[in-house]
Amino acid sequence: MAASCTPPRHDGEAQEVASVYRLFESGDSVIVPDSIRPAYDAFMKVVGADAAAPELWASSPVVRVFTPDVDSVFPSLESIEAALGGILAGADAEGVGLPVRSYAAVVWGRPESIMFCDSVMLIALNHYLGAAYAGYAGMPAYRRASKTPGRLPVDIAEALLGTQYPYVQAQDATVLSRLLYEGAQAVLRMRVVGCSAAEALGYSDEQYALLCEHEAELWQMLVARNLLYSTLPSDASRLVDPAPSTAILAQQAPGRAGRFIGYRIIESYLASHPSVSAVGLLSPEFYASDAALRESGYTGR
Repeated sequence: MAASCTPPRHDGEAQEVASVYRLFESGDSVIVPDSIRPAYDAFMKVVGADAAAPELWASSPVVRVFTPDVDSVFPSLESIEAALGGILAGADAEGVGLPVRSYAAVVWGRPESIMFCDSVMLIALNHYLGAAYAGYAGMPAYRRASKTPGRLPVDIAEALLGTQYPYVQAQDATVLSRLLYEGAQAVLRMRVVGCSAAEALGYSDEQYALLCEHEAELWQMLVARNLLYSTLPSDASRLVDPAPSTAILAQQAPGRAGRFIGYRIIESYLASHPSVSAVGLLSPEFYASDAALRESGYTGR
C-alpha cells in the first residue's frame, strides 16, 4: 500500500523551533547536532555562508551585534513554539493542509523577517526586538511598529498561509480581486491565530478605529477614482503594500488601507454566507469573480 501524503493533524502541541542562531554564540568551534542539521544547512544556504566553515559566520558583525539582544528579548523559545502549535492546530480546524516543515530561529542581516528554504521555515528573531530598539532607529515609524515580539505569531501565520494560498494574478486581474484576497487572508489569520481584526491587519487599535470611522469615505474614494476595477498592478500595490499612509486615497489614512476595505467586504459576505469556508474565499474562482462584491452586499457602511 502506498504511503499517505496527508499532512499530520495537530492538536495544539508546541512545535520545536531549532535555536540555530545560538550555535554561533561562542564564536569558537561550532558543533551542529544531527537533529538540527537540516535547519542549519538551510540557514547557511540563505545567508550564503560556507556550511563547512561556520566559524566565519560566528565571527561576523551580525552575530556579534544582534545575538545578545535577541537572547535578552527571547530568553526562551517556548512562546514561539506554543504559538506555532496553536497556528497549526487552527489551520487544521479550518481545513488548511499545511505541508510538513521544521522551524528554526535565526539571526541575519537580510531584510526578510521570515523565509522558507527547502522544508524549513527560518524566523529571524532580530526583526522582533521591539519598536524602541536602538538598532531600528533609522527605520520609518511604520516599519518599527511591526517589529515587536507580539507581532511574531501573526507574521508566522501570514507567511505560512500566504505560501499555501498565494494570490493568483490573472492577466486582467482587478484591484478588487486583490482586496478580496487580502480580506480573506485576514479572516483566515484571525481564525488561525485567534487574534483581532486590527492585529491580523497589522494595525494598532487607534489606527483600526480611525479606519472604521472613515470607512465610508475610503470606499467612496475607491469608487469615485475608478480604482476598484483598475487592472494596473501598481494601483493594487499602493493600496495593500506596507507604507506610512495609503496616499492613493488619503494622506491621513494608515498604510495598507486596501486590506482593511477587503476585510470589511469579506466580513459582509460571510454575514450572509456563513457556511463558506475561509479556504473557499481564497480560491481565484471566488476573489476574481464579478459576483463576489455584489453578493457581499457591502456598501461602505
